[in-house]
Amino acid sequence: MKLKIEIEPGIPEEVILRAPDVTDNVRRIRRAIEQALEKPGEIAARRDGAEIFLPYREIYYFEVVDDRVYANTADDAYVCPMRLGELGELLPRTFTRASKSSIVNTSKIRSITRSPTGVSEAFFSGTDKTIFISRMYYKVVREVIEETRLL
Repeated sequence: MKLKIEIEPGIPEEVILRAPDVTDNVRRIRRAIEQALEKPGEIAARRDGAEIFLPYREIYYFEVVDDRVYANTADDAYVCPMRLGELGELLPRTFTRASKSSIVNTSKIRSITRSPTGVSEAFFSGTDKTIFISRMYYKVVREVIEETRLL
């Protein structure tokens, strides 16, 4: 494998990885590049009167309950001062809408169960928490999982 870097002033940065097949090396390089480009990550939230800075990697999902946005980790829920729309622009690609009132971290999903009614339920690794994925967002969630995890 060879590495080639071209410097051209005035053009946007772009990374192109060319390979004849998707190998383990290609997957590792892709993950390393994505992690290097990922927005550094903490978000300010509140719990019991204290402001806490949560790393993105610890957040399983965001959910709106009683007009408040909660950031849910494996063990706790924290009040987040931002709206879901603002969070959607700020968070890395692994986070995507799961319903009108939630954003899910697809990297934390262990499995998804579909029901005949069209609503799916996502189960997370390392916790008993679950969240529902509406049929309108199911395809997007699956695409993000494939894009960020399976390739």
